[in-house]
Amino acid sequence: MKLTTLLLMLSLMRIQASVYSQNTKLTLNIKNAPVEKLFNKVESVSEYRFLFESSIIDLNRKVTVNVKKKGINEILEEVFKGTDISYSINDRQIILVKKKQQVHLLEKSTAQKVVMEQGIEITGVVADSKNMPIPGANVIEKGTNNGVQTDLDGKFTIRVNGTNSVLVFSFIGFENKEVTVGQSKSLNVILNEQNSALNEVVIVGYGAVKKKDLTGAVATVKSTDIVLSPVLSPMEALQGRVSGLDIQRGSGQAGTSPKVLLRGNRSLTASQDPLYIIDGIPSSIDNLNPNDIESIDVLKDASSTAIYGSSGANGVIIVTTKKAKAGKTQIDFNTYFGLNGFSSFPAPLTGDKWLNYKRDRFYLDNGYEATSLTDLGLNASAVAAIEKGQYVNWIDKTLQVGTQQNHNLFMRGGSEKVQGYFSLGYVGEEGIYQNDKVNSFNSRGGVDLKFSDKFKTGFQLILNYRKNSTTNSRINKAYSVYPLGVPFDENGVVNLYPIEGDPNNISILANNYPGAFANESLSYNVQFNPYLEFEFAKNFKLRSNLGTRFSASRAGTFQNKNSYNLLAEGRTASEATYNNELAYSYIWENILNYNFKLGKDHDFGLTGITSWADNRSEGAYLGGNGIDYDDFQFYNMGAVKNLTTRMNAYSQFNRMSFAGRFNYSFKGKYLFQLTNRWDGVSPLAEGNKWASFPSASLAWRISDESFMQGTSSWLNNLKLRLGYGVSGSANIDPYSSLTRTATKTSNLSLGGGTALPMYVPTEHISNPDLTWERSTNTNLGLDVSVLQNRIDLVAEYYWTHTDGILWDRRLPTSSGGYDAKTPYKKTSNIATSENRGFELSINTKNIDAENFKWNTTFTYTHAQEKLTNIDLGNLTVNELISEGLFIGQTPASGGVFYDYKKIGIWQLGQETEAALYGAKPGDIKLQTVPQVDANGVSDNGVHVYSTKDRMIVGNNVPDYFFGFQNTFKYKNFDFTVFVNGRQGGMMRAQVLGYWNKEAQPETYSYWTQDNPTNDFPRPGGSFNTQFQSALELVDASYIKIKNITLGYSMPEDFLKKTGLKNMRLYITSYNPFVFSRSHLLKDVDPESGGSDSFPLFKQVIFGLNLSL
Repeated sequence: MKLTTLLLMLSLMRIQASVYSQNTKLTLNIKNAPVEKLFNKVESVSEYRFLFESSIIDLNRKVTVNVKKKGINEILEEVFKGTDISYSINDRQIILVKKKQQVHLLEKSTAQKVVMEQGIEITGVVADSKNMPIPGANVIEKGTNNGVQTDLDGKFTIRVNGTNSVLVFSFIGFENKEVTVGQSKSLNVILNEQNSALNEVVIVGYGAVKKKDLTGAVATVKSTDIVLSPVLSPMEALQGRVSGLDIQRGSGQAGTSPKVLLRGNRSLTASQDPLYIIDGIPSSIDNLNPNDIESIDVLKDASSTAIYGSSGANGVIIVTTKKAKAGKTQIDFNTYFGLNGFSSFPAPLTGDKWLNYKRDRFYLDNGYEATSLTDLGLNASAVAAIEKGQYVNWIDKTLQVGTQQNHNLFMRGGSEKVQGYFSLGYVGEEGIYQNDKVNSFNSRGGVDLKFSDKFKTGFQLILNYRKNSTTNSRINKAYSVYPLGVPFDENGVVNLYPIEGDPNNISILANNYPGAFANESLSYNVQFNPYLEFEFAKNFKLRSNLGTRFSASRAGTFQNKNSYNLLAEGRTASEATYNNELAYSYIWENILNYNFKLGKDHDFGLTGITSWADNRSEGAYLGGNGIDYDDFQFYNMGAVKNLTTRMNAYSQFNRMSFAGRFNYSFKGKYLFQLTNRWDGVSPLAEGNKWASFPSASLAWRISDESFMQGTSSWLNNLKLRLGYGVSGSANIDPYSSLTRTATKTSNLSLGGGTALPMYVPTEHISNPDLTWERSTNTNLGLDVSVLQNRIDLVAEYYWTHTDGILWDRRLPTSSGGYDAKTPYKKTSNIATSENRGFELSINTKNIDAENFKWNTTFTYTHAQEKLTNIDLGNLTVNELISEGLFIGQTPASGGVFYDYKKIGIWQLGQETEAALYGAKPGDIKLQTVPQVDANGVSDNGVHVYSTKDRMIVGNNVPDYFFGFQNTFKYKNFDFTVFVNGRQGGMMRAQVLGYWNKEAQPETYSYWTQDNPTNDFPRPGGSFNTQFQSALELVDASYIKIKNITLGYSMPEDFLKKTGLKNMRLYITSYNPFVFSRSHLLKDVDPESGGSDSFPLFKQVIFGLNLSL
């Protein structure tokens, strides 16, 4: 039972002798054993549970108890006779305290109150780390018998001797806390749970366990860390906080969701996205406001995810949202507002730098200096603009400072019978481009009804609405146009032709011209998730969950003759597209749980699951040109004169599953879990539809062994875990196993008067033999906690083997083709892969004093992945490469880099050697691949550069990535710094691909006789152009200070006067500093992969947390 649940129960009833304690008789035979063994024995043969502060009980004290059918009171009297320990019994809870602290829980604070004629009166509130009041907490003036107890709201009043008095606060299950009174007459005291790390409940598949009883690889992130990041997607807030979870935001476009990869790539074409479970129902995490989240649990190994079968092949991320609690209504309001901008992106050459660059290029091409601007290829209009000093940095004119805001209201409360909650939120993000913005509204509410101790029910309702407007990125065009002109007219409207007299130079800002361009979408999502729960007998429970979802979206685009694309291509007819989609699904799951004991040491848990899922979607798309009135935009597709595209689509996916789980614990030291899931899916043909996914895991709590007793003063937990499991995926087109046909645009004439339509097989040919991708995973884990849990370490080593990897295999042209250029394809199981990795998480409490605390969290991940076998017949290496068969890479994703490898620039004095490769000083220097002639003689790589010198240069998998957070608290101030980074790996940085352009980035250091650099070759000429792609490949390592937050919580005096429970003000700087290993990435945020479209930006926000 969670400690917070205990507090709520205690706050609603008084301590009294229960019927259970009166009727329960125990038989015990303990001889000269530690008292801890007695506690375990009592708990194993009865429903009693001991609650106490570990600091006041000597668990190693030897006791002897030999009783038959005796009551618990009689036993405890004998055990604690002659000690300073007293006990009280609350139903099945046995509460142990020191006699001098003993008070009846939940009595009014007048119990044991010492009324003093002199002194000062102190008032206050005692609460837990979640700001929930603690009723019945002891408040004692140190060194005296003067003490009181908190009331039902956690409040107290005590009169003490003076300002130097020290108050000691204590409660069962919490660490004691001492506070010097000082000048304050009102105190707000927070007590921390004892051993909270081990007793914290972790959500796993279809259940929950205490962390100490966990056998699989599961990591937890709490809401306090999630809300630190001012982001739209909650997953971006997890970056660097979970070992093994690789999260990268590749674009600064508003509303962009990050790429999430758990323990590496295992497939060639199938999605690598993990499964998201929101409050027990599969859903999209992007529909959640980060403020609504209570915790996120990441299930990493197959022994944890196998219970989800094929759905959990890429890992499972379980999100628990904030819910109602019995007690006084609580209202939380969280809000922030800030600025997006200050992005780093290389500026194009302008002014004298640009002209000098063009002069250098002219000289290196021609061998003599240019004598005029026209020699440099500039037309008369450009020369006139230069003479007027009309230089323009088009990057600066494109980017703007946007805004970021999030406002969330959450209310919850109720009684033991009825509880309810409601959340309403708004998130707005304006990007760094004009007309790039997202507005998202979300609402979430629910009710839980407890009809009796046996039966309860409830529901959750989720509503989401999102509107998005975006534009095309044009900043990369800034390197290909003259950095000249007048960007805007006197009214601030974009000049479509910024250089006067030059109709061929089009403004890259043309899409911002009034009415020229629109790209808008909106979507809404409705989810209704009811449940029923019935307890047949003690610990024998059935829960039935129904998850229903209906969503719809609309997207439209429009561009007229003033838009960039139409201006650049000389087209005048306005164009529009319109796309709408509907998706509706439901999932019905039944979970039967039975937990029981056999004897004193054996705990068992049985779980049975049925799951049925039905997912359907449909959509329609129209596209055309020729619109009479631009004001129609995309809203009147019936007015389009030339309809170029029309299509609609329908898709359905069904899954039926059965699953079972068996848990066993012996003395809490030896833990075992066995699961199996049977999945049947509709995309596969008969005979291949069903597959089973078993798993097994073991854990040994070494620290609980008798031979470890000597370490109990410093070792709190030492556990070894081993897990093995099978997961699978059939994440393919729902109709891949069926033969389908398509109509051709041309018709067939058989000599009659009417042409006949042509029907041909679709590009993808059916494959009835298609089966599952299956991954077998082994995970070895170690959990260590020392020094009263001040240091907590979790280490994991895993290896995964995947076979039956899916691939769209091209069929031989002898089989015909979809058209003259497109061969037929068949999705097939062709390959195997291997993943290995090591993960480390460390949490430390470096300083834990009354007024100053310092905590550190560190995560580290090292991972490797590779294809180990490809079954495509006797293909050559070049043929495999042309197919793009690299792990982590679909043909267009660029995960592995097969290209030329740049090793420098040829320098002066190397003319003779360079000539052997067809180069000269200033040209790119490549690593070559030795070629063998017909006689078997190698040239040792000395030959003129050619396409045969391409090789695998690297891949985008880092050697390791990490996260490092430090949190400091001084009195009412808190300060957090979070750093993440990547070491190793490579990227193809598009922003490095503008060498030799009209106004290449000013960060490029190019070769001249006076600048013998090895960064970029000499500008001009044609030799280097054929090898230019090598310039884009660069080390992807970086370290980023991701988050700096400074907060201040208002003091108790202020809260008491205003009637607030909590009020915190904070300022956050997000993404403020980036340090790249490669100097070539100057002014580039490498997290984006060197993208040249929507650069990542920095943020500064101001926020408020308020609780009533």
